[in-house]
Amino acid sequence: MPNLHIALCTDGIFPLAVGGMQRHSRLLAEHLCQLDGIRLTVFHPHTERLFDPALHIREVQVAEISTERLYLRELWNYSGRMGAALSAEMAKPDGPTVILSQGFSIWQGIHRFSRRLMVHPHGLEMFQGLTMKERAMGWPFRRLVRHVARNSAAVVSLGGKLTPILEQLVAGSPSGVVVLPNAVEVPVAAAPYPPGAGSLQLLFVGRFASNKGIDLLMEVAHRLQDESWGQRVRFNLAGGGPLLAHYKARGLPPNVSLLGRVDDEQLHRLYTECHAFVLPTRFEGMPTVVLEAMARARPVLVSNVGATGDLVADGKSGFLLPAGNSEALYMAIRRFAEMDPGQRRDMGLEGYRCAKARFAWPVVAKLHAEALSSLSTHAARGNGAVHSSAAS
Repeated sequence: MPNLHIALCTDGIFPLAVGGMQRHSRLLAEHLCQLDGIRLTVFHPHTERLFDPALHIREVQVAEISTERLYLRELWNYSGRMGAALSAEMAKPDGPTVILSQGFSIWQGIHRFSRRLMVHPHGLEMFQGLTMKERAMGWPFRRLVRHVARNSAAVVSLGGKLTPILEQLVAGSPSGVVVLPNAVEVPVAAAPYPPGAGSLQLLFVGRFASNKGIDLLMEVAHRLQDESWGQRVRFNLAGGGPLLAHYKARGLPPNVSLLGRVDDEQLHRLYTECHAFVLPTRFEGMPTVVLEAMARARPVLVSNVGATGDLVADGKSGFLLPAGNSEALYMAIRRFAEMDPGQRRDMGLEGYRCAKARFAWPVVAKLHAEALSSLSTHAARGNGAVHSSAAS
């Protein structure tokens, strides 16, 4: 790979900013800079240095977004400050030659960077709202995604059902769609599968919000409890959010435990102790929690939404379910409960092998570097968009 100087622009870096995109920014940066021929400058809103100096990542601070003001206006203003900082760095003889923008970090004055810009909008939740209220709230963000996607050289899709959404958005524009999946840290060896004796432990990890399908989990849990399966199948739900208090107040079936927010150490223990991971989400991008469960060799029961179909081989590493369908979730759990422990273990190992081969961070970081290198070459030649399916 030729020498490549990448500008990674983001609105926050984990752990000073908490969220999937912010964690993705940190891990991507740490793995990109370890590739031969890569130099990296990260633009972020934090005043302190975040990366180990041994990684030789240059950090440029951009004044942060105010959480007390109108969010869209603050995004606009932040992107203006980001653009000014980026222009100053790119004007230097050894400045960045290609840009990866996380979310809406590059928006104001985007045309200055279009030929060298790859935009990563992540999960595209604003295109997947089910209710009229969700669709109405997502309207300005749909317009914004369309604007930044059509005014970049390439826009990143996580894959699956998200790719056609972006292809339709950029149709007729110079921009292209590049498929780059999310990633996960994969242990060298698969975690041992828990014993088959006792109750089946099913784990949910996520935000307690309407789109995550917690109501479906509760419906199935009540049904199993009424059918005297309560001691055979147990549900452990980890996470916080607006609906957590609601479910605590209404009362739970005896086979459900609400664990609240958990730290990384607790989460690792929950993954290794569960027999399967379940996520009946109504819409999603490429959920990191599914990748984390696969990396720990746990079968996955997940709705077939967003890019989950690229993760789970139905019947081999888990079950893909129709979104919003409690009957399908019930039948999948019954089917899984009736499998022998060896079948469940083999299902988890299939997911582990998939995660290691396709979604481990070193693999995905290399895909990003190759896509950005191709973009840099196109820009230097004055060509148009980059079209690629790097993860296929």
